[in-house]
Amino acid sequence: MVTDGVPLLAVTLPLAGVVGLFVGSFLNVVIYRTPLGLSVAAPRSFCPTCRRQLHWWENVPVASWAALRGRCHSCHQPISVRYPLVELSTGVTFVLVTWAWHGTVVAAAYCVLAAGMIAVGLIEYGGQRAPLSIAALATSVAQLTILIGAGWQHHWRTVGGSLVGTAVALMLYGALRRLDPECLDPRGHGRSALLIAGCWIGGLGAIPLAVGAAAWTVTYLACMTGAWSVARKSAGTPSGPEPASTLPPMLAAPLVSAIGVALAASLISGG
Repeated sequence: MVTDGVPLLAVTLPLAGVVGLFVGSFLNVVIYRTPLGLSVAAPRSFCPTCRRQLHWWENVPVASWAALRGRCHSCHQPISVRYPLVELSTGVTFVLVTWAWHGTVVAAAYCVLAAGMIAVGLIEYGGQRAPLSIAALATSVAQLTILIGAGWQHHWRTVGGSLVGTAVALMLYGALRRLDPECLDPRGHGRSALLIAGCWIGGLGAIPLAVGAAAWTVTYLACMTGAWSVARKSAGTPSGPEPASTLPPMLAAPLVSAIGVALAASLISGG
């Protein structure tokens, strides 16, 4: 595909990377504020230590953190390396997703889903519960974008698959919610990510669905086995069994880990 003689991917890949960096910066806000019940719209970004609102030049993805040497301009307290890593990871993810979808409009939908998954995953890995609103908003925006982008090109299999996948995911989410309304069972932590997975995998087709399901099963069982092994080893220590909060993030939230691997595996197999 070309645009005025310029290969489409030569334009969309760098653009996706830049957009991903700024989306990653916003995800940092979502990941920090949402579990605390704070608005993600106001006030502007602030230093978590001295609470001073940041100037625009202190909030440029990756570049500001590097220029400030990882410290606040005012209080000089360290700023976690997590912030630029989230920005970089989101930028790279957007590039890979855009490349996998050949720079089409559907790529934008999958970037939205990827952003939602990053936010849900990192909140859960931080030991807090990700609200349903994040996954629901990401899935709704992505579904609408798929309907417009894929429908415009008459790729109805993608449209239908994503709709069916989302519907199935909603039923699975509802079942888990009825079984564990307060999400006390760590095996269900991050269950809202099922909505993202349903829309994502459903739009890819039968083979990616099978690959994603296999990847999910293997990863989930591996995480559960790892968590059980850690608990068993710590049961005989003087301090007693290992608390769930001290487990490695991937083991503490096995559902999130399994969904993340399934999304990546299905997208790769679909390409």
